[in-house]
This record gives sequence, C-alpha cells and structure tokens, in this order.
Amino acid sequence: MEELVVAARTRGRQRPSHLRDDRINYAIFFADSFGYPLAFSLISPTTIMPLLLTKLGASNLAIGMLPALASLGAFLPGLLSAAYLQKIPVKKHMLVAFGMVERTFVLSMAVGLMLWAADRPHVAVTWILASWTMMNLVAGFILPAFHSMMAKCIRPEQRGGMIGWSGALAGIGGVFAAQAAGAVLSHMPFPVNYSMLFVAAFVILSATILPFLATREPADQTPEEPRSVGQYVRDAMGAVKSNKGYSSAISALSVMSFALMAASFYSTYAVRNLGAGATEVARFAAITVGASVVSFPVLGRIADRHGHKRVLQVAAMGYAAAAALALASSSVNGISAVLVLASLGSTGLAVSQNVIWAEFAPSHADVPMYTAVSLLFLMPFRVAAPVVAGWIADVWGFPAIFWAALVAGAAAFAILHAAVPEPRAMNSPALDL
Repeated sequence: MEELVVAARTRGRQRPSHLRDDRINYAIFFADSFGYPLAFSLISPTTIMPLLLTKLGASNLAIGMLPALASLGAFLPGLLSAAYLQKIPVKKHMLVAFGMVERTFVLSMAVGLMLWAADRPHVAVTWILASWTMMNLVAGFILPAFHSMMAKCIRPEQRGGMIGWSGALAGIGGVFAAQAAGAVLSHMPFPVNYSMLFVAAFVILSATILPFLATREPADQTPEEPRSVGQYVRDAMGAVKSNKGYSSAISALSVMSFALMAASFYSTYAVRNLGAGATEVARFAAITVGASVVSFPVLGRIADRHGHKRVLQVAAMGYAAAAALALASSSVNGISAVLVLASLGSTGLAVSQNVIWAEFAPSHADVPMYTAVSLLFLMPFRVAAPVVAGWIADVWGFPAIFWAALVAGAAAFAILHAAVPEPRAMNSPALDL
C-alpha cells in the first residue's frame, strides 16, 4: 500500500497551498482532537454523569438514557446540516458558532445544578438530561462540517497520525483529569463540586473550538441551485446504492457494532463469574488506558501508510480475538489480555471510522453528505447493540454475548476484506490537497 501514500503526496497540492497553512491547520485540529476528549474526562458520561444523577435521586432509567441520548444526538441531525452545508463554501464560521452553542449547554448544566440541586433535585435531573440531549444534538449537527473541514485542511497521509497521537496524549491527560475530578468531588461541597467540573469542561472545550476561526480553509464550489433537503436525502440514498464499496463499508461497521457491544461486559464478567475484586477492576482500567495510549499512534501510523480500511480490519480482528479469548479464559488474569484486544478494536474505530467516509466521497463538497449518511445508517445498530447485549446476558449469559461478538467481528473483517476497496486507490478528488 506504499503507493497510496506516494500518490497522495505527489498529487497536485491545490489546497491549502502553503506549508505554513498546513502547519496552522494541523495544530488547530490536533489541539481539538486532544482537548475535546480531555474535557469530557472531567464530566465522563460513564462515571461522573451517572454518579451525579444518582446523587440527585434519578431513576435507573434516567441514568441509562445518557448513552442512548448521546447516540441519537450524534447520529440523527447530521443529514439536515449536510444539506445546509452545500450552500456554504467556507464551513469554519458555522462550526465555531454552533460549537459554542454546544458548549453553552455544558455550562448550562452547572447553572442548573446551582439553581435546583439542593432544593428541587427532580428539576435538576430534568435540566441535566435536557441540556445533555441538546448538547449532543448540536454536536451531531456540526459533525459533517468538522469532517468536511478536515478533508480539506489535513492531508490524507497525516490524518491517522494526528488522531493517533492526540488520542494517546488525551488518554494520558484523561488519567490526570479524572484524578483532579475526584479531588474536586471530594473536597468541595455539593453541588459546587460538580458545577466546577462542568465549568472547567466548558473552558477547555471553548479553547478548542475558537481557534478554528484561524484555519486556512479553502472554499468549496457551491451549486448554482442548491438542492432541497428532500432532494439531498434522495441523492444521499442514491449514493449509498451506487457506491458499492461505500455501502459495503457501512455494512461492515454496522455488523461491527455487535462486536463492539461485548467490550462493556468483559469487566462485569470478571467480577461476577471470575471473582475479580476492586483491585483487579482498577487494574483493568489502567490496562485499558495503557493499551489505548500505545495503540492510538500505532494505528494512526498504519492509517497514514496503508489506509483506514486496514485499521478497521485490525479493529474487527481485535474485537473477534477479544471475544474468543474471553470464551477461553478461566481466570482474572486472562481478562487483562481480553481488554487489551478490545481496546485495540475501540481505538481502531476512533482513528478511522469517521475519517474513511470522506475518502469515499467523489468531491470535497460531498464529504458532509457521505459523513451524515454513514452516521444515519449506523445509528440504529449502535443504539440497539447494547440493548441486545443486555438481553442476551440476561437470557443466555455472558458466553452467548462473546460468541455473538466473535461472529460479528469475523464477519466485519470478511466484508472489509472482500467487498470494501481501499478508497485512496480510487483517486477521488476529495483526496486532493
């Protein structure tokens, strides 16, 4: 696959035209890729947010809605914004404007806690969930704009490394941020402690979005007669049907959702079935972070040299191997290796899933549509897979989940290998920089 990199590097560099512009764009995207997950480690939807809702007296249903609301917000609104983006040659102003709206909802959670947490906690719960929903809806709305800009501003052979190294640094920083969050929660009174975390996250997130105004973003050509939203949706569905490699990639990642679903149950399996205690669980968390820190830059390098399809194949194999090893493990120590392999899968998705769609697009102007349609098709699978996994665990036990994940991982790899071409070999104009 070396020829893919050579072709990308020797193709006419039309946008951006100067090395200084390249460096400025790279620095801005790198800072955002580092700062965004770092901020959310302070208000983690898997640890901090559930703990907050529990302290406010929320029901298990309300707590369980957090990931579902995040998924719906991330996947649903993109197609609407993609239709609007066709009219905008330069996307950075829209990205920053709506990005600050997204961040305002983070700040609003701090305000809601200070107003109602002490005297009317049920109102605070409603406010938190409403703000969380709106934040994710706005984030999903601007996601196509973000990836459209990345496709224009970051060279194809640099995107994987950028995501990989920023992800590794965010993982390390996230460990210290989580420790800081724990100190704030322990030493400050409620609800000031949680409010401070939301304020800190707001400050970091704002510091990552505002610099996008300084990007050297080339202007897209806009159609003389922009398509209506209805026509845009019809054209998007047509793109899925006509581009077999693209539609096969969507199918592979949809199937991979059922390999991903097992990752949340390996630690629970170790606790309930293998007798893991608090010490082992803490070790599992450290292993997961350490594996992601190592695998992020490695997979980023693979993506730059060989393409994002290769990384997604590695992710599928990681999920399948993790499930197979979990089935064979009879001790807590075996689960440590399982978590390393599962982390390889999750990191592979983080590096390449949302980037590969842009490489299938026939032009830069089509990147928002390809990104939005991909997320729309993936949404029901990503939302349903955890529910299906929980049902399988209740009815047939953990081994049934692991068997399903093994089959899904192997099937996703087979689809990627047999039906998905490497998009960089297709010489799409969307790869021209």
